[in-house]
Amino acid sequence: MGGSAMGPSGNCVCPSCGQTATHQVGVPCTQVKCPKCGQPMTRQR
Repeated sequence: MGGSAMGPSGNCVCPSCGQTATHQVGVPCTQVKCPKCGQPMTRQR
């Protein structure tokens, strides 16, 4: 099962607190923890 193929640009966003972080190529947002609250982030659409 692959990612959603949204390309290299964009942001990751925390579904809990709304904090955003720049998406890093090759690192799925779901593997990034929110720097503010520690929850897994999702890809901003």
